[in-house]
Amino acid sequence: MSWVRVVVKMELDILRRIRELIGSHRDFLCVAHKDADADSLGSALAFADHLRGTGARAYVWAPDPLPVNLAYLPGYQTVNREEAPADAVVIAFDAGSPSRFGNLAARIERAPFTILFDHHASNDGFGDLAIVDREAAATGVIIYDVLRLWGSDIGADAATNLYAAIFTDTGGFRHDNTSAHVLRLGAELADLGADVAYVALKSYKSRPQTTLRLQAAACAAARYELDGRLTWSEVTQEMLAEAGAQMEETEGIIDVLQSLDTMECALLFKQEGERLTKVSVRTRGDLEAHSLVAEVGGGGHVRAAGAEVEMSLEELERVILGRARAAILGGTA
Repeated sequence: MSWVRVVVKMELDILRRIRELIGSHRDFLCVAHKDADADSLGSALAFADHLRGTGARAYVWAPDPLPVNLAYLPGYQTVNREEAPADAVVIAFDAGSPSRFGNLAARIERAPFTILFDHHASNDGFGDLAIVDREAAATGVIIYDVLRLWGSDIGADAATNLYAAIFTDTGGFRHDNTSAHVLRLGAELADLGADVAYVALKSYKSRPQTTLRLQAAACAAARYELDGRLTWSEVTQEMLAEAGAQMEETEGIIDVLQSLDTMECALLFKQEGERLTKVSVRTRGDLEAHSLVAEVGGGGHVRAAGAEVEMSLEELERVILGRARAAILGGTA
């Protein structure tokens, strides 16, 4: 069975304690991270389904604004709809530190008990009970493995949410985190009723015109350095206005940049405000993405990472581009 990996990779004592905690409490708050993606929100929604199946009350929250491109996830319409009791156990998904939960970080920190499920290499170990598998392709993989290990029923809606989590975090099963285990897991979720064609359509083939205009502008502005080993671009507030787009529509631009055949590092800088900038990082080869943003408080994985920093666009570009150039040329990242 695919969940055999859990026996080897996870601490069964922690899983036992999590299950006991679930059995002894009634209210749970499942929290996705800021700028929620399908892995974080899909995992939260699927685990909330499991909790409700045990007779518990489960609430799903995510920091505003909730990305509209995730509206296809079953249960999306329930997110942030109900107030959770103050004594609810918090279960956090897919983030390495409380700061990744934005305005919900304070709620997490004052919760009577916090459980964490995550797969980020940069995880700082927060949470009273934590399952962190840095080799898992997605947090959705961890949730699926745990539910199978517990013998839980996984309905079609939960299967679709977990499939979306895994499908998107592997880039549609194209990234190098796509293992035999992940492929088998995808097939198992399809058998359980996951709407795989719909997930693929909504993930990669359903974009408004504004998104395409913004993507075209960002790609036209792309720079190529070091014989194409470094490629980078930016999205400014002016570009957003010209395209009539929102910042959440930048999703997918980094994937185009990293499709360059000579690329070792791809960077996308996003101007959130005069003193607030985000950067997305993708790498190949020996270059570790999370190492490029660690200095500015970012994190992520070996191949994909990011940061949100209180710097101007120009300042963050100078810092991260300097580190990327040095790393590609053999210096210290």
